[in-house]
Amino acid sequence: MHKVMLIDDDVPMLKVLQQMVEWESLNLHVVGSTYSSAKALLMFKETSPDIVITDIGLPKKSGIELAAIFRQMKPDIRVIFLTCHEDFHYAQQAVKLNADDYLLKDKLTAEQLEQSLKNSIRLLEKTASRLDKDVSSYNRELFKQGLIQKVIDGAPPESTVEYAAQLGISWGYPCFMMGTVNIKFSTYERLYDQSNLPLIFYAIYNIAMELSVSYEGITPFMDQEKLVVLYNYRVNLASNAYLHFQKYLQELEDRCSRFLKLQLSMVTVTDRIGLQSLGSFYHQIVQHKNEFYESNELVVKDVQLLLQHIFLPSPQGLLDPYKSDIERAILKDDTESIRNIVSTMGRNAQEKRIEPSEFVQDLLILLRSIDIMFSKWKSNEAIYSYLSFARTLEDVMELVVSKLTHITQYRQKGSGTAVKEPKLQIIQQFIDKHISENITSIDMAHYLYLNSSYFSRYFKRLTGINFTDYVHQYKMGIATKMMKTSSQTLESLAMGLGYSDRTYFSKVFKKYIGMTPSEYKTKHAVSRYAK
Repeated sequence: MHKVMLIDDDVPMLKVLQQMVEWESLNLHVVGSTYSSAKALLMFKETSPDIVITDIGLPKKSGIELAAIFRQMKPDIRVIFLTCHEDFHYAQQAVKLNADDYLLKDKLTAEQLEQSLKNSIRLLEKTASRLDKDVSSYNRELFKQGLIQKVIDGAPPESTVEYAAQLGISWGYPCFMMGTVNIKFSTYERLYDQSNLPLIFYAIYNIAMELSVSYEGITPFMDQEKLVVLYNYRVNLASNAYLHFQKYLQELEDRCSRFLKLQLSMVTVTDRIGLQSLGSFYHQIVQHKNEFYESNELVVKDVQLLLQHIFLPSPQGLLDPYKSDIERAILKDDTESIRNIVSTMGRNAQEKRIEPSEFVQDLLILLRSIDIMFSKWKSNEAIYSYLSFARTLEDVMELVVSKLTHITQYRQKGSGTAVKEPKLQIIQQFIDKHISENITSIDMAHYLYLNSSYFSRYFKRLTGINFTDYVHQYKMGIATKMMKTSSQTLESLAMGLGYSDRTYFSKVFKKYIGMTPSEYKTKHAVSRYAK
């Protein structure tokens, strides 16, 4: 009998998976399930499963990172990824990650899960001959991570060149060009779910690697949530190194657009850089967002120009004059005015040369206050993360427009759907009756005598959010009221709302309320005392 481990940061989804198939009939046994990547590592060591089903978008360590660690510990492990992204075929054309399947959570059926598991069982019996190759490939990627770290840290050139040679990378010339490649998140959020972000970065890296085979001297690296491309070249009047590098980056951008439907933002330093200086210029680019007010493709032909980018602190109340205008535009459902106001904010920041991270922080505060005012539910939370990652003003302002437009549309949606829809009243009554239980979409579907996949699609079409989010948000609303009026302990409150683990309750609370339960209690205790 093969052992299976389940990982998802949404506890109800774990229950759904366990309910969905007859594990024993497939000669499978679920040896453990967890919502925490840290606990998953411990559980993996203790249980040594044969198959892991994991969500991609886990906090701290993504499902992809966990899978890589698991494969290092047990090379023949089979992995099935869960994703929320409905257009995942875009990524599948580019991703060459060694996983058995990618299953869509919202459309997952028992038949699909069973078929994937049977495929994993079949592959378990055929992997022995491939183990050495898999381990070797994984180790090479680990060594590549070590190489880019040496470059970033400014290690002695001799040792870095020697290290590169061991990987078959020849850095025999004294000059380098460097490029950093980032996603334009305003194009990402239209197509992909936040949980797929690590996988999409991996896809871009795979495209870059495949393309580099045809371009001498170019080596791509993955560094956290960006791609770094180094070009080692010889100064030669007979050839144009700059055009060679630019052609590579342009083809990379074209392929990402074609396969992933994404646009990229790039900073390219084409001046002659010595190996030991690469690290300092890398830090300058990454930390200071030199390209923020320039364009999606900044080319630096003189590295000294990087040092001349001066940004100014954000003055207090920079965005206050715009808030009332945005609120009026939302009330009028005037999306054209919203775009004009956002455009004016961006031009003002650009003229004042406001420090990018401070400007983005001001935007986050503004958006959050408007979100709380107009949204019945906390929705489209991913954009707040994307704003922090975005590298250019254009990308940031497009994300702001998207968020405000979403708030406007969602406010329109919430105007009476619940009253007109009898089934939603029945669903709400069921939730109230079972408030102290861990309710899943399968439980609800059984109660309504509906197919679980159909119910999930129906509920999302009805409310605009999935059932799990609806239940969490409803329970967190109850929790905030209880914390203001009751002296109940957090453990007791969590148990009463169906969360057997206080840590998980705190995690859900922070996701939907924006602060931890302790922070919330302290804040409202201070408010009461002040009154």
